[in-house]
Amino acid sequence: MNKDDLLQYLAKLDASLQKPAKLYIYGGAALMLLEEETRISLDIDVAAPYSEVDYSDFCQACLSAGIPVNPSADYAGEHIEWVGPLRLCLPKPNPETDMILWQGKNLIVQTAAPARLVASKLIRYDETDQSDIHFLCFQHQLNFNQIRKAVSELPDPFQTDILVLENLESLKMDMHLWRPTS
Repeated sequence: MNKDDLLQYLAKLDASLQKPAKLYIYGGAALMLLEEETRISLDIDVAAPYSEVDYSDFCQACLSAGIPVNPSADYAGEHIEWVGPLRLCLPKPNPETDMILWQGKNLIVQTAAPARLVASKLIRYDETDQSDIHFLCFQHQLNFNQIRKAVSELPDPFQTDILVLENLESLKMDMHLWRPTS
């Protein structure tokens, strides 16, 4: 899906919800709503522990909107990834820095501050993640210390995960290379 598709899904979800809901998203969908123009994604990553929804109402609204929640592994279409606490590499919400990305009648979509989104991407740091991080760093003028602090705020075990820490060091080198030369 692209940003237009995502906005259509959000509008359909909003119209189908019977109760107010707050989704806390991250990943590609958050980047699309933060105006990363070329970003596409097959899923909307929802941080389940940080979201406030009546889950059965939400699943019914998703069905009405035509976007399944956690379909089988062989499903190749657009879907919502309802990410539980054991797989959630994202700091806890901070009302002072969280951002509202979209709001309808019944649905509010929020995400973390940009440095926290960068920290969440260090679990993989593949080519797509690197592009997202580059976008966030330039759009929000992030520095390495902000990202290092965000990594220290990741939930256990991610804040001490060897891969996250190695990728943080790789990012430090990459950020040095991104600096303009005079």
